[in-house]
Amino acid sequence: MRHHAAAALVFVALSLGMTWPLAVNLSRAVSDPGDPYITIWMLDWDWWATLHSPLSLFDANTFYPARDALAYSEHLYGLAVLLFPLRLFGAGPVVAHNIGLLAGYAFCGFAAYLLGRRLTGSSDFESWIAGMAAGIFYAFVPFRFIHLPHIQHIWGGWLPLLLLMLLRYAERPTRRRAIAFAAVFLMNGLTNIHYLFFGAFAAAVTALVLLPRRTWRELGVATAGALVLLAPFLYPYAVVAKLYGMQRGWEEVLQYSAFASDWVTSTWREGHLEPERWMFPGWLAYALCAAALAVAWRRREARAPLTLALLWIAIGFLGSLGLHFEFHRFLFGAVPGFRAIRAPARWAVIAYVGMAILIALTTAEVARRFRYAAIVIPLALTAALWAGPIRFYLFDPVPNPVYRWLAQQRVRAVAEVPMHTKSSEYEYLLRSTVHHQKIVNGISGFAPPQWLEFSGLWNETPVPDRFVDRLRGTGVELLLVHADPLGGRAAEVRTWLRRELDRGSLTFVRDFDTDIEGDWVFRINPRPGLPVARPRPARLEAFLRGVPTCESGTMGALDFPQADYRFDKGNAIFSGWAMSPHGIRQVDLWFDNHTYRHRANLMPQPQLQSRCPGDPRYTRLRYIAVFGKRPPGIRPDTDIQVEVTDGTGATAVFDDRWIRWE
Repeated sequence: MRHHAAAALVFVALSLGMTWPLAVNLSRAVSDPGDPYITIWMLDWDWWATLHSPLSLFDANTFYPARDALAYSEHLYGLAVLLFPLRLFGAGPVVAHNIGLLAGYAFCGFAAYLLGRRLTGSSDFESWIAGMAAGIFYAFVPFRFIHLPHIQHIWGGWLPLLLLMLLRYAERPTRRRAIAFAAVFLMNGLTNIHYLFFGAFAAAVTALVLLPRRTWRELGVATAGALVLLAPFLYPYAVVAKLYGMQRGWEEVLQYSAFASDWVTSTWREGHLEPERWMFPGWLAYALCAAALAVAWRRREARAPLTLALLWIAIGFLGSLGLHFEFHRFLFGAVPGFRAIRAPARWAVIAYVGMAILIALTTAEVARRFRYAAIVIPLALTAALWAGPIRFYLFDPVPNPVYRWLAQQRVRAVAEVPMHTKSSEYEYLLRSTVHHQKIVNGISGFAPPQWLEFSGLWNETPVPDRFVDRLRGTGVELLLVHADPLGGRAAEVRTWLRRELDRGSLTFVRDFDTDIEGDWVFRINPRPGLPVARPRPARLEAFLRGVPTCESGTMGALDFPQADYRFDKGNAIFSGWAMSPHGIRQVDLWFDNHTYRHRANLMPQPQLQSRCPGDPRYTRLRYIAVFGKRPPGIRPDTDIQVEVTDGTGATAVFDDRWIRWE
C-alpha cells in the first residue's frame, strides 16, 4: 500500500506542476472564456438540482422554454457527485471545477499506474516504475492539454480501470469482481458519454477475447445492472434527439474525423488547423512502444499484455479515423447513440491506454536489466510531455450585482441581451450559477429551435417589436440589458428600448452599477398597451439619450493593447483610464497569470469630465506603463490584467487579455 500512496502523491504533485499556475488561481482561472464556462455551469447545476429538484435534473435552467437542456451536451453527473463534498464545505463552482481538473490528471495517472503495475514486473520496484511511466504518459499526453476546456476528457482514468477490473475478473471470475467492473463501468458512463460508448466497445471486444463463455453470466448480470442505473441519464438524450432532431450531420462528423497522418504530425509546431485532431503523443512515446515489441519477442510473459495493448491501440486508431474508415462509419449509421458523437478523433483515448501498457512493458524490462536507470524513462516522459506554464484566462470572480439581486427574485424566466454576441452566452451560463433562474440564453453542443428564433430576432437590425412579443408569449418576465457589450448597436438598442417603453411592452425596474454603462432591468408586461409611467427616472432618461451615467463604484478600461495584440520588438505600451468617487490609490498591471506585477504611472484625464460632469467626488486618471523591452519574468505568450485600488482599499479587476510580447 505504501507504494500506491507514494505513486498517488507523485501524481498529485505532477498535476500541480504540469498545469501551473492553475493551483494559485483556482477561483478565477479557466483555459479560455468559452467551453470551461459550460462545464462549470453543468457541474454547478448537477449540485443545485440534486439539492432542490433531483427528479428534474435534466430540466436545466438554460434555453428556456426548451425541454431537458442538460441533455444538449454532457451531463457530468458522475464527476459532479465526486465534487459534492467540496461544494458542501463551501467551495464555489469555479474552485470545485478547477480542483476537479487537477484531480482528473492525478486520477488518470494513478489509474494507468495500477494497470501498468498489474501487467508488468516481477518485483515491487520493476512494477512500480513501469506503472509510473505508464501513468505519466496517459495522464499528460498532449490530448489532455488540448482538451483542457473539457473536464470530462481530463477524467479518463475510468478507462484503464475498466480494463484492469476486466483482467481481475478474467483471473478469477467472482461475483464481487463482476460488481467491481460494473461499478467502474457505471462511473465511466456517468462521467463522460463519449467514454461510455468507446469504453463499452473496447471492453466488450476484450471480454470476447479474454473470457470463456462459461464466465460471462456474472459479468453480464452486473453490467446489465449498471446499464439500468445509467438508463435515467441516457433517456433524456433520446427524448431531445427525437423532439429537436439533435443528431450530428455527416459533414460535421467528417470534419472531426482524423487522418492517419494526424498521428505523426507534431501539431504544436506545425500549426494544425483542427485541435480535435491533435493526437500526436510524441516520438519518445512511439520509441518506447516500439521497444515493447522487442521485449515481447524475448519474454513469453510479455506477449499477453502486448496482444491486449495492440488490440486497444487498433480500436482507438481505427475509431479515430471516423468517417474516413468503415469502423466508425458503421457505428455512426447502425448503432444508436453514435450519431450524437461529433468528434470521432476522441477514440484516440482508447489507443493511449494501449500505448500506456506498451510503455510499461518497456520500462519494466529496462528496470530488470539496469535497475534504477529505469527512472530515466518517467523523467524523460515528464520532460517531453510538459506543456507549462500554461497561459490561463483570468476573469473577475465577483459577479455583477444584478445577478445577486436576481437570485432573490421569484420569476418565471429571464432573457439577457445582447444575445449570441461574442462570448455573451458563455458569460450568461457562468453567471447563472449565482441565481439559477430560468434563462432564455444558453450555448451547448446543440441549440433548440426556440433559441435560434430568439437570437435571430435580436440580431435583426433594427430589433423588431416581435422580439419582446415572442418573449412574452413564452412566459419570460424580465429583460436584462447589459449596456457595455452593446458596442456599435448601443444607439439602436436605446431607440428600441424607448419604443418598447412607450408602447407599454416594457416597464423599467431598476439599474445596477456594473463596468461603465451598467446593467438595466425591465419587466415584460403581460399585455402591451398598459399606461406608461411618467416621468421616467432621470438615470433611465440619460441612458436612453446616450448620456454617460455615473456609477457609484470604480469604473475604467484598458484602451490599449486590444486582445491578441502582438508587440514585435519588445517595446510595449499599456494605457487606459479609471475613475472612482473614492479616489484612486494605485493601478497595477498583472502579467503571466497574476505572477508579475507592474505599478502603472497615473496622470489626470481631463477628457473624462464629460462623464458625471461637475461631480467633485470623482477622481479621473489615466494610467500608463511603457517598457523598452519585455521583462525577464514575463513569457512571450502572456496576458495582461488591470487591477485598480480605490481610496478605501477596495479593488476593481478588469477581465484578462491575451497578448504576444516578443
